[in-house]
Amino acid sequence: MNTNQQPKFCRTWKGESERYLNVARLKSIAAIMLLYSQSGYADESFDVHSHLSGGWLGARDKLAEQGVDVRLGYFSQTAHNLKGGESTETAYADQFFAGGYFNLEKLLNWSGAEFKVELTNRNGELINEKANLPVLLQSQQIYGRGNVTRLTQFSLTQHLFEDQLSIKVGRIYPSADFFAMSCAFQHLTFCSGGSSNYLSSSWYGDPLSALGVQLTYKVTDNLLFKLGSYDANPATMSLNQGLKLTTSGEVNGTTLVGELEYKRQYKNGLDGDYRFGVVRSSLDKTKLVNNAGYPAGTTSDMAAIEDTDNAFYFNIEQQLTRNSSGGGLRIFASMIHADQSVSAIGEVLAFGGYIDAPLVSRPHDRIGFAVGRNSVSNELSDAQRFYNTNFSDDEVLVRDHEYPIELNYNYVVTPAIQLMPSIQYIIDPNGDNDAENAMIAGLQLSLNF
Repeated sequence: MNTNQQPKFCRTWKGESERYLNVARLKSIAAIMLLYSQSGYADESFDVHSHLSGGWLGARDKLAEQGVDVRLGYFSQTAHNLKGGESTETAYADQFFAGGYFNLEKLLNWSGAEFKVELTNRNGELINEKANLPVLLQSQQIYGRGNVTRLTQFSLTQHLFEDQLSIKVGRIYPSADFFAMSCAFQHLTFCSGGSSNYLSSSWYGDPLSALGVQLTYKVTDNLLFKLGSYDANPATMSLNQGLKLTTSGEVNGTTLVGELEYKRQYKNGLDGDYRFGVVRSSLDKTKLVNNAGYPAGTTSDMAAIEDTDNAFYFNIEQQLTRNSSGGGLRIFASMIHADQSVSAIGEVLAFGGYIDAPLVSRPHDRIGFAVGRNSVSNELSDAQRFYNTNFSDDEVLVRDHEYPIELNYNYVVTPAIQLMPSIQYIIDPNGDNDAENAMIAGLQLSLNF
């Protein structure tokens, strides 16, 4: 998976008394969690059917009353290549997730404040690597960022002016607030938490995070304006980063994101969500094409350094129909256009939709279908052709576009257990017109504790 990053945010305490006060606040949160986890209250309102671990003898009800929400989950994706690759393989990747969400207004009488902490542990293998099946975007979106436990979020959000403005600071990730679209597929192209990483190699999506600040301003009830600034230190990618709050190293840079989001509620519950955003990173990057016009590394010519890279994106989701079960057809379309001079994957297009409650007898299931086009940077492709024109006895592979297609069915065994079998067909894998098309069978498991 492509790498990404964000900016440094430093917080200064104004005195020893304030430091001790904040430590005491955190201790009080922990004490409340411990107190109610050991209590014997009856589980009256908590939906135990949606959580495999139940209501903890009523503790979750009491925690919710106090403003504490604890979430635990497990997520896995299995992939088997039916066609394509050098060998037939099966790969399994998974993720464990733990999150704590604290309403500080309820806990500490701190008006409009909330605190979030999230931990993510990923493990497993990638079918594209195991079967030696090169692709531009991978077939298991859950894979990536190393087999390690990471601090995915450690943030404080303050809502101001009757929630017209919110400010979030701490260790955060941009895909939580920008380019967010539904992730109802196994292929990375159709899941914004992973595909957004290709906006810039300095965009660090979850499970990564970086020190940053994010602002959301409600222009109208339907229109939101968002800004984000994130530390672009590449040390964020290190496996040693793990649970650290800050990053080390001497490489500095900032990733800035701006977005306009328009939400509209039409008749019969046919809502829409439309986003347009721009991204700018100040981290130095080597250009893909050297000074002679050839792909960097193919000749002895130097490749220049670009001190900023720019990208833009749009994302549209629209509910088209509603059925008697409350579901219906929802479609989406998105485009990522990265900086062609430094990003090997220059553009990611995704189109598709899914139907919630496709059958009257299965009101919680979902069926999805999507088609994408992933493109190699135009500048890199042109440089590869130019190189082959002048070095016909030592040609390099010219790569253009690959076309992933996915069909899946999400089967809700219980509200806490979901299975999603899928089939992927990838045309021109890795943007290679001569490569054998690939077919991959997938199975996704979601458990909510």
